[in-house]
Parts: sequence; structure tokens; C-alpha cells
Amino acid sequence: MFQGHANCTLDNKSRIILPAKFRKNINPEVNKLIITRGMEKSLLVYPNDEWLKLTSVLKNFNLFNPEERSFIRSFLMYAHEVELDAQSRILLTQDLLEFANIKKDIIVLGLLDKLELWDPKTKSKYDNSQEKSYEEIASLVASKVNSINV
Repeated sequence: MFQGHANCTLDNKSRIILPAKFRKNINPEVNKLIITRGMEKSLLVYPNDEWLKLTSVLKNFNLFNPEERSFIRSFLMYAHEVELDAQSRILLTQDLLEFANIKKDIIVLGLLDKLELWDPKTKSKYDNSQEKSYEEIASLVASKVNSINV
């Protein structure tokens, strides 16, 4: 499970070193990650096993439904498979960097089964644009949390 956050810096070859606290959740035998466009100008990074779970669900989408077809196209169009190199770096493609407005600094967020990559300014702008506070949102999702007897 991915949780927490870390700050990373893009090197001159568009790579970041994936922090150790996140690497421990990646199967070293497979060592593959899939990176694609996320929401709100972020990038999503899936370990290969989680990506396979997600794509098995996407296979059930109705390609005759224009919205489902459009989502699958947009989501998969930018998906890139990468491997951690010997120095624990991953390569970010130029099209994904441009989409997320990432220039140099990156915030890596753990989101349970995946990671999210953000440009710090874009993330701050997103955070400041939220109409509801953390406490208000927590109150709205509390019924889901309470239903699992935490």
C-alpha cells in the first residue's frame, strides 16, 4: 500500500529516483510500472500487478458507449510502461511531463494502490481551489469509513 508523500527532482534525462518508501511496494521480480495521465493535471503510476487489475475492469467497458470509449482512449493513449533502473529511477516521457506541467520538482503522493505525481505549483493551485475544507470532505465521506468498522 502506498501512503505518504515525498519530494523528488527530475534529472536532465527526465528521470526521478523513486523513494525507497514507495519502492518497497513494487514487486522486484516484475519491476514494471505504468505511468499515465491522471486527474487535475497529475500523473498516475501503477505497479504492473495493479495495472493488470485495472485493465481487467476496463475490458468490461462498453465500447459502443461514447463516454466509456472516450475515457478508455484518453486513459490508455498516454500509458507508458517503464522499469526501475539499477539506481531506482523511472523515466517520465515528454508528453506526460507537458500534460502535468512538470519542469523540475515533483511531489509524489501515495494513493493506496498507485502513486500520483504533481508539479508543486499545480498541486498548490489545486489544493487552494477546493471549495470544501478537509474537515468538510471528511464529514461527507465518514459514512463510508464508518461502514467498514474502523
